[in-house]
Amino acid sequence: MAWLSRFWNTLRPGALRREMDEELRLHLDLRARDLERAGAQPDEARAQAALKFGNVTLETERMRDMDLAGWLQTILKDLRFALRQFVRYRAFTLVALLSIALGIGANTAIFSILNAALFKPLPVPNPQELVTLTDPNGGGVSIGMQTGERDLLTYPEFDQLRARVKSLSSIAAVEAGLERWSIRIGAGADEDARGRLVSEGYFDLLGLRPVIGRFFNEADHSAPGADPYAIASYDFWQRRFGGSLSALGSTFQLHRTTFTLIGVAPRGFRGETAGQDPDLWLPMMMQPQVRPGRDWLHEDMSRNMDKIMWLHAFGRLKPGTPTSAVQAEIDILFRNIIETGYPVTMTPGARKKALDQHMAVHDGRTGVFRGRDEFQRQMLMLQIVAGLVLLISCANVANLLLARAAARHREVGVRLSIGAGRARLIRQFLTESLLLSAIGGAAGVLLANAISPLLLRLLSAPGSPLELVTDLDPAVLGFTLALTVGTGVLFGIAPAIRATRVDIADSLKETGRGVTSSTRRLSLSKALVISQVALSLLLVAGAGLFLRTLWNLESAAIGFPKENLLLMGVNAAPAGFKEPRLAAFFHEAADHIRSLPGVKAVTWSVNGLFTPSDEGDPIEVEGFTPTGPGDGNSLYDEIGQGYFSALGIPVLLGRGIGPQDSATAAKVCLINETFANKFFRGRNPIGKHVTDIYGDKRVTMEVIGVAKDVRDHAARGTLPIRGTQPPRFYTVVDQGVDGVSTAVYFEIRTTGDFTKLFNPIRKAVLDLNAEVSIVTPHSIEELIDESNFQPRLIAQLCTIFGILALLLAATGLYGLLSYAVARRTNEIGIRMALGSGTNGVIGMILRETAVMIGIGVAAGAAAAAAGTRFIASRLYGLSAFDPPTILVSALILCAVALLAAYLPAWRAARVNPVRALREE
Repeated sequence: MAWLSRFWNTLRPGALRREMDEELRLHLDLRARDLERAGAQPDEARAQAALKFGNVTLETERMRDMDLAGWLQTILKDLRFALRQFVRYRAFTLVALLSIALGIGANTAIFSILNAALFKPLPVPNPQELVTLTDPNGGGVSIGMQTGERDLLTYPEFDQLRARVKSLSSIAAVEAGLERWSIRIGAGADEDARGRLVSEGYFDLLGLRPVIGRFFNEADHSAPGADPYAIASYDFWQRRFGGSLSALGSTFQLHRTTFTLIGVAPRGFRGETAGQDPDLWLPMMMQPQVRPGRDWLHEDMSRNMDKIMWLHAFGRLKPGTPTSAVQAEIDILFRNIIETGYPVTMTPGARKKALDQHMAVHDGRTGVFRGRDEFQRQMLMLQIVAGLVLLISCANVANLLLARAAARHREVGVRLSIGAGRARLIRQFLTESLLLSAIGGAAGVLLANAISPLLLRLLSAPGSPLELVTDLDPAVLGFTLALTVGTGVLFGIAPAIRATRVDIADSLKETGRGVTSSTRRLSLSKALVISQVALSLLLVAGAGLFLRTLWNLESAAIGFPKENLLLMGVNAAPAGFKEPRLAAFFHEAADHIRSLPGVKAVTWSVNGLFTPSDEGDPIEVEGFTPTGPGDGNSLYDEIGQGYFSALGIPVLLGRGIGPQDSATAAKVCLINETFANKFFRGRNPIGKHVTDIYGDKRVTMEVIGVAKDVRDHAARGTLPIRGTQPPRFYTVVDQGVDGVSTAVYFEIRTTGDFTKLFNPIRKAVLDLNAEVSIVTPHSIEELIDESNFQPRLIAQLCTIFGILALLLAATGLYGLLSYAVARRTNEIGIRMALGSGTNGVIGMILRETAVMIGIGVAAGAAAAAAGTRFIASRLYGLSAFDPPTILVSALILCAVALLAAYLPAWRAARVNPVRALREE
């Protein structure tokens, strides 16, 4: 039990100290007795023994440092001393803590969002067993033919995989989008709910258990429309039903179908898609009822080569099954599904393209996140910017600590003179730095909790809130702890080492604040300020580039008047219209809208202005020979009568779409300027032919006009200012390349306040048929504003960080000059006694400051020239190295820095020369 006794002694530092004192005393007694036996007198023997042994106090401290309890005691003493110092110098402590809290808080907030979106496992049992068979970046609905890795699946493809796969214990599918449904609970009023369709085995695959009721399962999977059940999220159950058990069995109406609530998902479960928060989950076999007029549960390749890809597929690994085995099986199964799915009558070229598809197995523990790669790039860029702010904060605090160390110059000399080791003093200084960083880190965590919701709102696209749980999980706490320790060491190590490099004799003789100040310490402070200026310029220049990008996007001409122009989506599929009644309905709806007072013109298109929807196909152009792959491709849209005149887009050659271009007339198209320049190269395109190619289909159209290039979609690359406007041709909705579309966007030009027309326009369409689905009208100006959401977000955040960097740099410069002026009081007094005036002193200090700022600006400009090329892809209308932006940023930084320097210079100029000369 000796080890237990030793351990107990480590917990009894008083007893251990007494034992060490007794051992040292015994050692001295034994040496003294030896000297007495050699003939020395008792007093002389004890004196010689002590002299031979050395410094007893120092040796005692060293022995205690080798002991755990003594070491802990020393740390506690250092911490108590540091706290006393912080309380004594409150201004220093407040500025330092604020700098650290801002830097750590910003970094923690950004990392917590990054972690919640991309790294945090789903709150389900054994998430490491989950895999996704589709692209975790994918989402929405894709209609057509995809090549390469498949982003999403059709329902028939998933159904065949579910029946055949053997390497997975289970497989489930989920709709790759979050729908907004208008539901009516019981006899109540209509209300919005966010919902998603999932396969019947979805909850079983995830291993979840309901809070109340049950989940639908494979036993409910019998036939389309046969399981009208619903599962509510925990939050929706609490919000809408007050957490009552009576919610089970409640019914709600969605379109014409009544659904029954049979269960509630566990608390904290928000689905498999990060950033989205469904209220309801419905069985996938209810898809035709949820989307009336659209059957996505079946596909007929003999009629149409378009696949409707709208599902993410998840699987759970069998115990001991590697992902590679799943990939090998999926490769074989999906190849067979594709080969048998497309008809053998396809041409060899079209079939080869159709079979160029495969599925990839991905780690599914974190679920899916639409636009994951872009979001990660965006957040990493913000993390780097926040990291630069933290570096500026570290330089700021290091400068403050250097100033503190200068004030403690005499204290350090005294401690060294009485035997304190330099390593011991460095440890004391580092303890203070780490404690300062720990308190600042704790404040930063509180700050991160406060700003994370605000940052989430900024990151959320209009109408699509980013729902993430940014709690302090182990990953975030570990990140913050590492950041806190690293920050404490980073800003503390250099001042600690520099503070202990003192000449003991000089420090003991130093009694004033005269010309004996350390030049080396000032040099390090100046280097830190220069680094702050350089980093600040990098951030301010980056913010300037993004602000100019936003300005270019918002001020760029779109090619037609955007004022008093509305866009309203109409989906006629729920009404069950078929051709030719479908085309007739759109004409009737346009006539009804056109008859309203305040409506000037009406037209329609399939893709709509400034929507995410766009289409493109390979084409053949009469008289044009492609020079390489992709050289014969073009975007296209299907438009209604009067499209160009209603929007105000000039037709430069030929004519627009008119009443004569009916479904039975010869197929025609218009082309834009870029199309004409690329494919006709100076030839007159009127009367020439363009053939659209999709699979085995070939539709030939006659060119009847050339329209001006316009910016009509959200893609930044289509803006005229960059000169990369893509070729585009326009066909007639009635003559659709693949039949008449069931959904179109009406573009409506008004004469006055369009907000008063929203309800009359909706009513005009619904009066024709109440079953059609209508998307709320939006002005084109609103849609353009939404399309610039990401550039605006980056510009706003970078501007905030740039302003923060300016403030920190100004604070650091102010602190350095205040300290430097205080140390040079004697010198300033001599200069003023010799005739130097107020302006001379101010000019001297400002000139020295200007040198530091100039060096920092030069370094920052070089860093900006090298670093901003990494953000070139996010800029618009200017290059990454933009001299005007860097020049303006440098001028702003110089103005702020000189303003921060003026106050200490002005105070120095007001020093009384007589009083200054006495300070020696």
